[in-house]
Amino acid sequence: MKKIMNTPETFVYDMCHGLAAAHPELEFVEKFKIVKKKEIDDNKVSLISGGGSGHEPAHAGFVGKGMLDAAVCGDVFASPSQVQVYNSIKKCATDKGVLLIIKNYSGDCMNFNNAMSDAQEDGIKVDAVYVNDDIAVKDSLYTVGRRGVAGTVLVHKCAGAAAQQGKELEEVKRVANKVIDNVRSFGFAFTSCTVPAAGHPTFEIGDDEMEFGVGIHGEPGRYREKIDYSKGTFSDDLSRRIVTDLEEDLALKNGEEVVLLINGFGGTPMQELYILNNSVTKALGADGVKIHRTIVGNFMTSIDMAGASITVLRVDEELKSLIDYPVSTPALTWGAAMSEQAEAALEAVKAIGKALNITPQEAVAKKAKKAAAAEEEDANAVYEVEGSPVVTETINTAAFVKIVDKMADVIIENEVPFCEADKMGDGDFGMSIAKGFKQLKADWATRKKGDIGQFLVSCSDIIKEYCGGASGPIWGSAFKYAGKSMLGKKEVNLTDIALLFTEANRGVYETGKKSFGKGADIGDKTLVDALKPCAIALTEAAKAGKKLREGLDIGAQAAHEGAEATKTHVATLGRAGTVGERSIGYPDAGAHGLDVIFNELAAYVKTL
Repeated sequence: MKKIMNTPETFVYDMCHGLAAAHPELEFVEKFKIVKKKEIDDNKVSLISGGGSGHEPAHAGFVGKGMLDAAVCGDVFASPSQVQVYNSIKKCATDKGVLLIIKNYSGDCMNFNNAMSDAQEDGIKVDAVYVNDDIAVKDSLYTVGRRGVAGTVLVHKCAGAAAQQGKELEEVKRVANKVIDNVRSFGFAFTSCTVPAAGHPTFEIGDDEMEFGVGIHGEPGRYREKIDYSKGTFSDDLSRRIVTDLEEDLALKNGEEVVLLINGFGGTPMQELYILNNSVTKALGADGVKIHRTIVGNFMTSIDMAGASITVLRVDEELKSLIDYPVSTPALTWGAAMSEQAEAALEAVKAIGKALNITPQEAVAKKAKKAAAAEEEDANAVYEVEGSPVVTETINTAAFVKIVDKMADVIIENEVPFCEADKMGDGDFGMSIAKGFKQLKADWATRKKGDIGQFLVSCSDIIKEYCGGASGPIWGSAFKYAGKSMLGKKEVNLTDIALLFTEANRGVYETGKKSFGKGADIGDKTLVDALKPCAIALTEAAKAGKKLREGLDIGAQAAHEGAEATKTHVATLGRAGTVGERSIGYPDAGAHGLDVIFNELAAYVKTL
C-alpha cells in the first residue's frame, strides 16, 4: 500500500483539516468530524448529509452555497455515529428546520434516524429523505433496499437550490424526494480499492475481469465477467447495456430530458471518463433521450477504485431550474455567486434577528450548552470499581469489568483479521468495532462502575459514539439493553447472564426494526446468527442447572455453530445484504467476530 498519509487513525482528520484550510468559508469541527459552513443562515433550511469517508469529494466537498450546510464524516466506509449526526443537527438548526439526506445503507439509516429522533425530542425541527438510486441491487429480498450512490449528489444539488431560494422544509423535502424518484445509477469496476486501515485491496480481481454492478464501498458487484476488447467497441457496448438498464428502470421515454452524471470511482483517468461520456451520450441520443446538462468527474468515489458509474436524472422545468441554479462548493461550482445586494440584504436580516427576542433554536442551543457542561463535568469524574474480582457461581462487578476489558483486548487484537473476514461487506468491520473499544479503554476510568448494569450502560455511550458504521448503533444498543436488564446487580449468575444476552439480542433486533421495519433473526446472515443461539443456549443451560463455567462454554459453542452456519446462508440483511447469493460460502463477519469473542471470554473466565 502506498498512500500520502500519516496514520490510518488520523487519515480522516488530516483530510478534513486540509479541506477546511483550502476553503476558509468552511470549518472542521474536529470533535465530531463535521465539515460545515462557518456561517449558518438562520433564514433557510439547513441541509446535512454525510456517511463514510473514502467517497471524496462527497460529502464535505459539497458544503457551500446552493448545496449542503454540513457534512458528517465517518471513518473510511463507515457511517458516522449518531452522536456525530446529532451534534451536526444542533450546530445547523435554524428556524426553518433541518433536512437530512441519507444514503440507504444500514449504518447510515440507523445512525441518522437515531440522531433525528434525539433532535426532535429536543424540539428541533428536522426531517429526512433516503436516496436509493442504485439499480444494481434489483431484488430487495436480499437487501435492505437499493443503495444510495452518485445520484445523491444531484439530490444535494436540487434540494440545496430549493433551500437557498428560501423554500420551507416541507417543500425542500418534496424537491429532494422528486429527485430521488427520478434518478437512477449503475456502476462497474476494474479493480477493488484499498482501505487505509486494511492495507490491501478489499477483493481480488483478474487483469482481464470487471465487476458489473459494483457499489461505492469496494464491495463486489452483481456479477463478474471478462473484458472483451476484441471488437473494438468495448466502451460503446458497455454503455449500451447500462443505458438500456437505466432507461428501463426509470421508464424513460423518447423525447424526455435528463441530466447525465458520469462519475469516476477515484482511480479512473478523466480521459476514460470522457470516452465513457461519449459512448453514453451516443446511446441516449439513439433512444431519443435529450441531455439537459452533462457532468463528468469524480463526485462519489470509492477511494482509489478504477471504474465509474452512470447516473441519469429525468428532469422537467422545475428540476432543470434547480440543477442550473448557482452553486459554489469545493467540488461543484457554476453560475453567478450570490449578488452583493442579496448578500447585503441577508446581513441586514441577520442584524434584525439579533435585535429581536431569543429564537426557539437559541433556547435549544442554551439548553444543549448547559447539558454539555454537565456531561463534561461527569466525563471528568473518575469511577473506581469496588472490591476485587471474584468468580464462583457468580461474577461480581469487579470481575465483570475485567471480562469486558478482556473483550476489548480481543476485539483490538483481531482488528485486521475481522476486516479480512468481511469479504462480502465493506472490509471495515474490524476497524469499526476496534475504534470504539479502543476509545472505551481510553475512557475506562470515566465509566460508571457502581453495578454491572450501570457499567454496561455507561460503556454503551462510548460504543455508540465511536464504533463506526452500523456497529455503533448495533453494539451500542446491545450493551444498553443488556445493561438496563442488570441495573442494581453487583453480581450475576448464569441465569442473569442468559437474560443479559437475551436483552442484548433484543437491543440489536429493535435497532434494526426502528430503521428498516424488520429486525434481524437467525438465518438473515448477521451477528444475530451467533448472538441469539448463544442467548438461547445460556438460557437452557441455566434452566438445566449447569455450573457457571460449563454454561458459558455451552453458550460459546452455540455461537460458534451459529457463525459457521452463516456460510450456507444467503444474506437478507446486514453487511452482505447487497450481494445476496454471492455471500454463500462466506461466514458473516459479525457472527464470526462474536464467535471469536465469546469463545475467548469463556476461556478467560476459567482463569479468574
